[in-house]
Amino acid sequence: MTPPSSDASHATSAPPHGGTKSDVEEWLLTFLKETHFLESYPYYAAVLAALSPVADPSVSRMAVSLVGGRFFLHVNVDAFVSEPQFLRGVLLHEVHHVVLGHLTHPKFADVAERELMELAVEMSANEYVDEPLPNPITWRMYAEAGIRAGQSTMQRYEKLVAYAEERGQRPRPAGGKAGEGVDDHRFLRKGAEHPGGVAQTALLVLRASEAVPFPREDVLGISPRHTLAGRTPRRLVEELAGVSGRPEHEIDWQAALAMFAARTRGPVHTWSRPNRRFPTRVFEVPGRTWLARRVTEPRLLVAIDTSLSMTRAELSEVARQLTVLSEKAHVTIAECDAEVTRIYPFSGALHRVEGRGGTDLRPVFEPTRLLALGVSGIVYFTDGDGPFPDEPASLPTLWILTKPSEFRCPWGERARLRLAGGEARRG
Repeated sequence: MTPPSSDASHATSAPPHGGTKSDVEEWLLTFLKETHFLESYPYYAAVLAALSPVADPSVSRMAVSLVGGRFFLHVNVDAFVSEPQFLRGVLLHEVHHVVLGHLTHPKFADVAERELMELAVEMSANEYVDEPLPNPITWRMYAEAGIRAGQSTMQRYEKLVAYAEERGQRPRPAGGKAGEGVDDHRFLRKGAEHPGGVAQTALLVLRASEAVPFPREDVLGISPRHTLAGRTPRRLVEELAGVSGRPEHEIDWQAALAMFAARTRGPVHTWSRPNRRFPTRVFEVPGRTWLARRVTEPRLLVAIDTSLSMTRAELSEVARQLTVLSEKAHVTIAECDAEVTRIYPFSGALHRVEGRGGTDLRPVFEPTRLLALGVSGIVYFTDGDGPFPDEPASLPTLWILTKPSEFRCPWGERARLRLAGGEARRG
């Protein structure tokens, strides 16, 4: 077998034409080692090295499957002999299907609108792929249906379904130009039936992360080189475990956020004031004045009690609620036990928290800190077991209490966060 070229400009060498199973295995390992793929995509290479490649002319280009506890990569050799420029991109696409749980998680298989789920998984598998792909389905094609960058596959499916129900028709791609499926999805529906498949997927991601040195996960602006499908390995495992998913009982954030509706001054046209450019054309050209106007997406400081009295289950539910809240507001996180340990913009998932000491609810409300952050309100997730400021905060505050014990703070609004069997409600 002729090994693929190591020249970066020709790093899309096709699999060996007419190759046997061992030939395809040798080709994949050689490709991962000798091309620039390993340097550019170290986690992807680690995942691919754990798959068992097989030559399969029945698939259009590639596919992934889970059989007998093993992940397989199905490769149509002839397809990549004729279009080798798509090899790298399709490999990234297949890794996305695996690590996002498309192959193993039942939630992607147990849906009413199979065609819309096919759209959702395909656009999610294509996101974060900068290599060439053959006329791919992308989220931008369905922006009219509310599809945006960074959404989860389930969020996209729900938005596609909502659009179809409201309009009475399936969403259509922008400009009427439809993309095509990059690969074969027939095995995705079968993988979810495999017992323990989600846990196997999480283990695969963890092993890939252990194979590559990774910077500290609390550093913002992590290089794309250290991500999988735009996420850190830790976040992927959390999503597979449900920590970053939708909460079972959602707080009515739409109502709760009404108290944080920031107001700022903005220009408003009015007939009661003459136009400065055309002062003689009263009642023909309106003038302009400055009035307060409502901001629909407030900027919030979300404080998280990271003391030892907060359980892992409570922090997991906080993570789920943050996913919902971030869709309705600009969120900055402050982690605090006896002091504020970290402040950072919410990036879509709650990773490892710092602190785990005693509880003091006061440091978050330090006036100069709030002024510097420029937020219009505070949401504080806590069990309420700690000293609080005697005087009301300078900003509207919503306490989200994770335990049923009495919270003695006399100011601010509050809601209960119920972890199982109950509802989260404002009080």
